Amino acid sequence: MLMTPKQTILSLLLCLLVQACSLIKADVPLDKVAGRQIFQNPDSAIAAVTGIYEGISSTSNFFSAGASVYGGLYADELVYTGLTVPITEFSNSTLNSGNTTLETIFWRNTYYFIYRTNACIEGLAASESLDAGLRNQLTGEAKFFRAFLYFYLMQFFGEVPLVTSTDQLIIETMPRIPLAVIKESIFTDLRDAKALLKENYPTSDRARANKWSAAALLARMYLYEQNWPMALQEATQIISSGTYRLVGPDSVFLLTSKEAILQIQPVIQRYNTMDGFLFIPSAGIRPSFAITTSLMSAFEPGDLRQTNWVASQNNNGITYNYPFKYRKRLDASADFKVTEYTNLLRLAEIYLIRAECNTVQGLLPAAIRDIDIIRRRAGLPLIGETQPNMNATDLMALIRHERRIEFFAESGHRWMDLKRAGNADGLMQSLKPGWKSTGLLWPIPANQIVLNPSLVQNPGYR
Repeated sequence: MLMTPKQTILSLLLCLLVQACSLIKADVPLDKVAGRQIFQNPDSAIAAVTGIYEGISSTSNFFSAGASVYGGLYADELVYTGLTVPITEFSNSTLNSGNTTLETIFWRNTYYFIYRTNACIEGLAASESLDAGLRNQLTGEAKFFRAFLYFYLMQFFGEVPLVTSTDQLIIETMPRIPLAVIKESIFTDLRDAKALLKENYPTSDRARANKWSAAALLARMYLYEQNWPMALQEATQIISSGTYRLVGPDSVFLLTSKEAILQIQPVIQRYNTMDGFLFIPSAGIRPSFAITTSLMSAFEPGDLRQTNWVASQNNNGITYNYPFKYRKRLDASADFKVTEYTNLLRLAEIYLIRAECNTVQGLLPAAIRDIDIIRRRAGLPLIGETQPNMNATDLMALIRHERRIEFFAESGHRWMDLKRAGNADGLMQSLKPGWKSTGLLWPIPANQIVLNPSLVQNPGYR
């Protein structure tokens, strides 16, 4: 997915055209003529959409470690060992609307990328010279990412402004929109993306969205909405495609992983992934983000995920465990080589989505088969052999356990799973003294309410 120098220049040009400095209120220089010209040429159109991926890879946001780190801190996966106040508020679940990390990483950066997807979608729709196949591919990628961005906003903030155009007046004044409308917009974008995108990846790696990327996020959305038949259908299509297979625990997060449905390629020199950079400590230094005792206790004896995905470091006589899914922090060697890509979607989730759907629908043997596919990879006893008659209640508890272990410190899964199971409030009350039930949603950044008085704050915040 690396761009040529010409494409890089064109991507930067688009970035200037859509630069959003104070989102959701955005200072956007709108050179409409230049913007339209970008999408008349294949190279510049490709560069425009590639710029979305590169921007996501090179900034802090939900995808680039944001949900993994801060979602893990906010839930029960990670503890922060430092003293930086904006971060301690996530760890203690005492967020306030003035938190600068909250505003920059999770609000402004997200709406910045939404603006870029909107600019691409509008420009591609107006293009009169692009080949239809290329236009469909690029439009599908932009719609996929717009849906993914709104998925995260909805999960963490609840109702948010639903901006689907580059109209400055709309951007500056839009109020929060009901969740039902946001969800339907996400579903529409994902269905469109699935129809527009091809099964094959447009590049040699898996770092650009394809049809199955859209199907994977559709499966997750249907699961969260308890539309079991549709979630099951999407998951089965992906598994049956033959494009993906589980790999050993030591290979899941490599750029060559056949399990990956969608990855993000690093673009900053000598970095592999932001997760690796933030989680792995320098020699002799305690990790900034340590795994909680409760999570460590949740691993079953002999689980290869603990062996491969958890590392430890001793500092002043204290042993800290930390996530080690990504093995490289920073590579200063002369022969530096990228070996890891950030995973956004992978096959293990699809198996567990299908297992959950089958459990709810009473198809317990099928659910057990999918659970055992995950457990076999982890080196654990198979349920089909040890407890083949497990009931639906126990199976659902097992699926939640498997999701907790499989996706720890990864993409915010744990927090989102706790919320959709209805367990977040009770668990947080028992773990975090400062917890309030209103903490199930993050606050709207105060600065954004000043910029756009149409925004109304979430309950429990000022």
